[in-house]
Amino acid sequence: MNFFPSGIAEGEAFCNRVLERTRLTENIGKLKHTVLMAPRRYGKTSLIKQVILDNDFNYVWIDFLPVTTKDEVEEKIKKASKELLFKLAPELKKLQLQTKNLVKALSPELNLGAMGQSLTLHLTSDESVSIDEILLQIDKYAQKVGKTAVFVLDEFQQIGEIEEHISIEALIRHAVERSKAITYVFSGSNRHLLGEMFSKSDRPLYRLCQAMILDRIEEQEYIKFLTKAANKKWGNKLPENVISLITKLTECHPFYVNALCSELWFLKNMPKTPQDVEKIWASYINTHKSIIIADIIPLPLNQKKIIASLAHETTKELYGSEFSFRTKVPSSSIRRGIETLLAKDIIYVDRNGKYRLIDPAIRYYLLNH
Repeated sequence: MNFFPSGIAEGEAFCNRVLERTRLTENIGKLKHTVLMAPRRYGKTSLIKQVILDNDFNYVWIDFLPVTTKDEVEEKIKKASKELLFKLAPELKKLQLQTKNLVKALSPELNLGAMGQSLTLHLTSDESVSIDEILLQIDKYAQKVGKTAVFVLDEFQQIGEIEEHISIEALIRHAVERSKAITYVFSGSNRHLLGEMFSKSDRPLYRLCQAMILDRIEEQEYIKFLTKAANKKWGNKLPENVISLITKLTECHPFYVNALCSELWFLKNMPKTPQDVEKIWASYINTHKSIIIADIIPLPLNQKKIIASLAHETTKELYGSEFSFRTKVPSSSIRRGIETLLAKDIIYVDRNGKYRLIDPAIRYYLLNH
């Protein structure tokens, strides 16, 4: 059993998120559309996948990251709709007969062969069928067969980069707010851009969804999880100071907990001292340093000074003379720099109101090089 996957965590590898899982499950059950907000690599995809797995929801998943045009958006929505129709269909013949009128953009064709019946759904060349009409027709079909489903729209912030993004967002809103059987979950890797789409009053998706903020997993939950994983791997508990250093070095950042523990759990013998842990962590940082510092290399010098200062000491006050003196950055430049670093998800404000680096690997690198 791999408790610490580099990608999506599912089943036993999924740690906690009890409250978030409960809330997202309730939202889907009550047809409350959700926009999931969190920095990169906080486990948004794993959370959505786990909720779907827990509840055996019918779903389709669209990744919008590669799209650059409105036509590509339409193509992805049509293909996802075709996939969802197949999942909702109680039987192929019935689907063939019903969808001719229900879904104009999808043309079903029933084939008979040696292996039995198979269904092929072709996209029509009718460019007059709009995004909202496709989605509403799918919703209408789900209602007709008495089923519900989830549309996951991942990397949705990419829509905002397309020239016709306002019209696309407006069409999606038209379908989503009229949905009666399909719940929509929006997610993305740039929470600043995603947040603007749903929180700015001049955008079509303004207040369309309930915002769900994904924070880091509590240290106590990781302690329980790591204890269970250690027992499974080595038949024994990890020393408390070993677990403590794991959570301290990774700062309970989900991606880095998995990255560090994946290396530790690869060892034949259980790590018994904090030195064993730090050695593996330092090796990981050194091996991946080009990736770790890629986001900060192109930044202006003043922003790098702010980051270096926060690596050494978190603070609640960034705009006073003390921080300006410490960083050797003018107060006016600090304000602009902080706004940019927040927007890029390089720094954040923690539960105690302190500004700190999001990425613990960057912090460790800066403190040790």
